[in-house]
Amino acid sequence: MIICHVCNAECEDGAELCPVCGADLTAVPAEETANETVIERPTLLATLDDVVSAEILKDMMAEAGIPYSSDSKEETMHITFGGSFAADDIYVDESDLEAANKIYEDFLNSEPQFDEEFFDESENGEE
Repeated sequence: MIICHVCNAECEDGAELCPVCGADLTAVPAEETANETVIERPTLLATLDDVVSAEILKDMMAEAGIPYSSDSKEETMHITFGGSFAADDIYVDESDLEAANKIYEDFLNSEPQFDEEFFDESENGEE
């Protein structure tokens, strides 16, 4: 069994795609560790309980060129449909904290816009 890097679902050995979220399991090692570095003076930027949100924030950090490190909590909550969610601590170097906080703030401000767009489409019968 291997664990999906996006949703933490258990997948069959040799599987190319996660059966829960559809993530590409073959591209995980190089992609997942490419932007993670050893932080000399780690400072906690955020703890996110939503795996997808954590991945989005990590992508935003990588796009901005801010090195980060993440630490997924081992306690997971398995949902009846087979997925799991784990808290993810995201650390940046103390010297990058101000820039990282700006990105995190932008991330938090963008989430309500997405929710509004999603719910507006759902209410209008669009999907």
